[in-house]
Amino acid sequence: MQRTPIIDAYTHFACPSFTNFLEEKSGHSMVFKKLFDMIPELTNVEKRIQLMDEFGVDVNCLVPLPWLESEPLLHADENLAIEACKIANDAMAEIVKTYPDRFVGVALIPTTTTKAMISGFEHAIIENELSGIVLFCGPTVKPLDHSSFNELYGKCHRHNVPIWLHPCRPQSYADYDLYESEGKGSLHMIWNSFGWIYDTSVAMVHLAMSGVFRKYPGIKFISHHHGGMVPFFAERFFTQLRNFEEKGRNDGSLNDLKYFYCDTATFGVNSLNIQECLDFFSSGRVMFGTDTPMDMGNRGTFLKSTLESVISCPAVVKDAKGELLNDIMSGNALK
Repeated sequence: MQRTPIIDAYTHFACPSFTNFLEEKSGHSMVFKKLFDMIPELTNVEKRIQLMDEFGVDVNCLVPLPWLESEPLLHADENLAIEACKIANDAMAEIVKTYPDRFVGVALIPTTTTKAMISGFEHAIIENELSGIVLFCGPTVKPLDHSSFNELYGKCHRHNVPIWLHPCRPQSYADYDLYESEGKGSLHMIWNSFGWIYDTSVAMVHLAMSGVFRKYPGIKFISHHHGGMVPFFAERFFTQLRNFEEKGRNDGSLNDLKYFYCDTATFGVNSLNIQECLDFFSSGRVMFGTDTPMDMGNRGTFLKSTLESVISCPAVVKDAKGELLNDIMSGNALK
């Protein structure tokens, strides 16, 4: 029996040349330096391939870290932002060129201005031939339904370039106003464990309600962490929109949430999460994605638990022909 190819549609990679540039220009250590130093597979291509081979993964889609907005002063400077992303994307393109059968490269885009976005797109996608872009969402960055993104979305639509979404709420963003006044920030990893799921969901709702899927039919947005809260609380969204509806917003745009793609990064074995995604999103939009190698506490855990979640998903178990499993593991990513 032929083995099902495995494409991990949501992994991360940090190009050292980019992080070095951030440190040089900012004058301090990169904000995630200690974390990144714990994960050799995040910065070393050969070690990443060893990990992939160990778990039978054929291809990794490499979503770059860190986000440029983690250095606000650099991000605010249009020229520096363009230069920083050029460095990141040149390095990513070199990895893909060297290992074209193992990696898909995702580009970092400077979102400082529309001009910067288009410059970044042209360099990364047209010149370097990277396969997609990543945009970051959260309470401290530009909302993804801001009008300055329209031209970028138009280009992604025309060139069939997918857009990966990634949350970026910082730990300094306080859980409560009182905590902010006391300088506490977020405690107990809430900024990441719950905050990022929430921020992804907020961005998805705003994008859908902005009419982006109607302005650009077929545009591809890939949401992280199994679509955040959306597949699980969609009925609550719909109900509360009806209950508290703003005048003039009854155009059904919220139904467009089903057009997002999502990965399967459950952070533990949870087949019912995968089932919820399959039930909610339109056909062909759930793709195997693990958030590798960010399981720094236990190498390979995300790969193992995500694979088990997918294989034990009720719809996958029920499909005797194995077509759904093939679609999730690689088929949907190849479409």
